Amino acid sequence: MEGAEESEHFQSLRDSLDISAYLVIGPENTKGRDVAAIVGDALLGGITCVQLRAKHSDASQIVALARQIADVISRAGKSDSVAFVIDDRVDVAWQCRCMGIKVDGVHVGQTDMDVRYCRRLLGPNAVIGLSAATDRLVDLVNELPSGIIDYVGAGPVHPSASKPDCGVDADGQMHVLAVQGIARLAEISRYPVVAGGGVTVADIPALAQTKAAGWFVISAIAGADDPRLAAEKLVRAWDSARRR
Repeated sequence: MEGAEESEHFQSLRDSLDISAYLVIGPENTKGRDVAAIVGDALLGGITCVQLRAKHSDASQIVALARQIADVISRAGKSDSVAFVIDDRVDVAWQCRCMGIKVDGVHVGQTDMDVRYCRRLLGPNAVIGLSAATDRLVDLVNELPSGIIDYVGAGPVHPSASKPDCGVDADGQMHVLAVQGIARLAEISRYPVVAGGGVTVADIPALAQTKAAGWFVISAIAGADDPRLAAEKLVRAWDSARRR
């Protein structure tokens, strides 16, 4: 359990995890702009969780991006409140933690490393999220031993150009959940559910009326002309709807 031992100096965010305002971002989504700078703007706008999703980058590039993002989160004074996870690349997350880069964990899909092995590799302090887009998959997630994962990512709410593979069934057909589907999955899941996939401000009031713990977006913030303002509008809409 070297990864667990090397990362013991990190404060675990598992017990205080806030996925209400979740940004997914990578070099493909920023219109050529600096990824870390947009994360900084989004933090000012109220984002509570960050996922680095760099599908076309190699391990060394992801490590470099992770270091930049972790530094931005630290400079914002939010290392102990905003979780930072890496999409899919459990090996890179483990390496970052061993190197002292404040990566809190990973988010994996159903075809990535089994989450039980993710937990063994990353140790008890790491945050682990798992995608599940159907009732059957959520039922399977519910059967996992306690302590393996921390939250479920569900979607897409709409077809999404940023994640074209999200919601594609084994037969190649697109499976769109819509808000009603999110409501159902959040109802049956043992774990907090964060919902996304094509989400915009217009979707937030309806999502806030479900039992979902939060929303995730990519292009709505990463591709926005003013990422801070875009984040503020999303966060404000969620908070306002949840107070009703």
